[in-house]
Amino acid sequence: MQYRVWRIVTVLVRRLPPRASYAVATVIGTATYYLWPRGRRATQRNFARVLKGAPKAVIRRTARRSLVNYCCYLADFVRFPSLTADELIATCQGTESFAALDGALERGKGAIIVCMHFGNWDLGAGAAAARGYPLTVVAETFSDPRLDAMVVGARTRLGMRVLPMEKAGPSLMKALRRNGLLALLIDRPVPGEGVRVEFFGEEIEVPAGPARLALRTGAAVVPTAFPRLVRGRPGVTTLTDFSIVPGSTEDDAADIRVLTQAIVAAHERFIRAHPDQWYMFREMWPRTARGVS
Repeated sequence: MQYRVWRIVTVLVRRLPPRASYAVATVIGTATYYLWPRGRRATQRNFARVLKGAPKAVIRRTARRSLVNYCCYLADFVRFPSLTADELIATCQGTESFAALDGALERGKGAIIVCMHFGNWDLGAGAAAARGYPLTVVAETFSDPRLDAMVVGARTRLGMRVLPMEKAGPSLMKALRRNGLLALLIDRPVPGEGVRVEFFGEEIEVPAGPARLALRTGAAVVPTAFPRLVRGRPGVTTLTDFSIVPGSTEDDAADIRVLTQAIVAAHERFIRAHPDQWYMFREMWPRTARGVS
């Protein structure tokens, strides 16, 4: 079913001009919000934490816009493989961030770009690849191999090297040793398998992989986000934090926790600035009070 829906969406979006495709995405996102009670409640509870103290109407509006923005991201994702390298670069602002990245890579140990499901991370990745950076991304594998092939193919055509999450292993280290970029997502809850940090005032558990890799390889760690600039247009800007310096003590677990906390704190700032561009449709804080419905 997912594959068939994605095929239909792909054909439709590619035949529509961008503005019309965003209009369709807005309708689909709004309908999904109202027809998906489980996802709606989870998203509202997440934003009740992010927007603590905000009126319920504001929380609901932000949750709805988050789903709409995610659908607009999907519309962009379908269209991006047809863009030229120059077009990709033009749609992603961030000259200062890319200059800072060049400085970080002068150390020769690569850089770990840590993202969340926020804004348009695939456009940012495609723009980085178009600028000539060797980029490796780790992605989840879809259960339907046809859908997986379509998504991986789209990212590959954007210039990324895509590694399946369950088979990444040593390839991650190799990408960094070649002084390349490694892009990882960190906002997928992993109870019992990650590291506990504070996020918007309450503990969550997130993957320890980015911090563990950075401490093992000496790679730079760069929390990064790509928020959309204007509603109804594909352009994004680049938000980065190059101030994080991994510390190294004899306590590996503590070092991982401190570094991961710094990464998550940077993303908290990004989300506070653009809350409706964070896409988290499962409960990030399961213990959060059930005050919104």
